[in-house]
Amino acid sequence: MVTIKVDIETLNKIRNDFKENIIGENIGYIIFVAKTTDYVVTAYDNKKKNTFKITIQGEDPLSLALKYSDEPLSFPKKKEIVKESPYFIDVNPQIGSDEVGTGDFLGPVVVCAAFCDNETMKFINEYGITDSKKLSDKQILTIVPLLIKKVYYEAKVLSIEKYNNAKAKGFNLNQMKAILHNFCLLKLHARVPYVNNVYMDKFVDEDKYYEYLKGMSKIQKGIIFKEKGETYFPSVALASCIARYLFLQEIDLINKKYNVSVPLGAGEKVNLFSKSFIHKFGIDEFNKIAKKSFANYKEVTDDSTFIV
Repeated sequence: MVTIKVDIETLNKIRNDFKENIIGENIGYIIFVAKTTDYVVTAYDNKKKNTFKITIQGEDPLSLALKYSDEPLSFPKKKEIVKESPYFIDVNPQIGSDEVGTGDFLGPVVVCAAFCDNETMKFINEYGITDSKKLSDKQILTIVPLLIKKVYYEAKVLSIEKYNNAKAKGFNLNQMKAILHNFCLLKLHARVPYVNNVYMDKFVDEDKYYEYLKGMSKIQKGIIFKEKGETYFPSVALASCIARYLFLQEIDLINKKYNVSVPLGAGEKVNLFSKSFIHKFGIDEFNKIAKKSFANYKEVTDDSTFIV
């Protein structure tokens, strides 16, 4: 990656040159992002009058940078070069958060916030970290244990018992997620207070998110919400993978406790498993692993005598 500083005239020239490739604009302090087959070009508001920062990622970022900058430019020595992840639009120091388990009838909800800087990017590239949904569970279980001790993160597992109790008290899922995200972001930000860039995989509108947190003593402000944030920001991708790993660890505890193999998701296979589980262990034990708010719950408990 190469970074250059440009004036407004050069900024507009770059924008015009890449106008057909712009994939996002006005994302927090990011002015625009352009993505081609070979490059990702990100323009930032540098908070200095008539000065803007441009980062260029790709196979040969230096040659492109030289087109727009008269300043002497250098590139890391070959031995220091790490293969870039061109799908990320911001690789500056940042915090990002994501969650897993919200679409699974069985098992908890896990939220994670992760910190990413230049050193972390080396690990992200080395281990091929991306959106956890693009990695198999086998890959997650192989990669994350190698990575988890090398990065800063904070995570919170919302147990089934606490999830069901919160639902019974009138909390909706987005409200629960907002509280969990806020908890993890605050804890992690306290460890790296110098970080200004905070990203979140958007699951609800910004105004509604902060409305859910109204009345809380501490609230993480300045969050940039972006749908599919794990494809744009390495911190969110990292948080996604760690959260998935912790979720799978929780599922494994259930598997070992009952000597079963819990299916994920909320489809027919899950229903068949659930009916068999109820028949074998009873409804009280089932309530320890199932989210009662799912439509699946009524479907499987209406006919709990079903035998697989």
